[in-house]
Amino acid sequence: MTRKPDPRLVSKTVCHKLECLEDFLKGFASSGATRNYCYLEIFARPGKFICHESGAQISSLSSRASDIKPGFGRMVMAAQNEEALENFSNIDGLIVSGNILHDSVQRKIFDQIPRSSNILCVIDPPGYRRLRWSTMKKMISGSTNWQGQRMDALLILPLENALFKNMGRVECASSINRFFGTNEWQNTAGELAAGRISPLKARLEMVNLYAENLKSQGYRHVEVFNPAKPGRMSAYFIIWTSDTSSRIKQIKNIWQKTRFLPGEMFHQS
Repeated sequence: MTRKPDPRLVSKTVCHKLECLEDFLKGFASSGATRNYCYLEIFARPGKFICHESGAQISSLSSRASDIKPGFGRMVMAAQNEEALENFSNIDGLIVSGNILHDSVQRKIFDQIPRSSNILCVIDPPGYRRLRWSTMKKMISGSTNWQGQRMDALLILPLENALFKNMGRVECASSINRFFGTNEWQNTAGELAAGRISPLKARLEMVNLYAENLKSQGYRHVEVFNPAKPGRMSAYFIIWTSDTSSRIKQIKNIWQKTRFLPGEMFHQS
């Protein structure tokens, strides 16, 4: 019998993000319309995590999504490797394993979703190298239903420090080009390196560049939110895209809400 791996340590920022994502899914499901939706989670990481700061054990987004009532009509989880599949044992959904960058994996995902279904897709990549703009374009076009509507998507856009450190490295330019789908990011990188713009403004320019790419796909709503407090830099931005509805007010209310994470009151420093 294969021993399940121990829960992975994650930061308080990750714990906060998972709490917020769960609230978003609950709000999305509150209307009862989710029976006509397929919940699609890209880069699904099942099982449990342990908060590094508090020591509390927390559930993955996949587990949280599976427990939401009223539930989604169908659930599809895309995991990065087969070793993680055993951690989906308690989740009621279809599991697709493999590298999302491969066309064959994308085909397996959308073969599981009827064209009559609407799709809510949550995309939370573990770093910018795991997500390419070409992959996003294929997923958007592959998700179109019989009414011509593209998937609703909540994208956790990774703008981690590694991305900005690699901007000055020639050998990393190709991977950053693949992430943004363009080399226009180099204009911002040059301004940042020369000290003409602040790191915060550089991040805003980068996320707006990505948002413009999404708008070019014809989405009616492309909404951006910075979850960090004013004047602070966040490791990620939130982008909502939809052909049918705006969610920016809901997103702001959730991520700006004061909350205590599991275990915090028992682990005060």
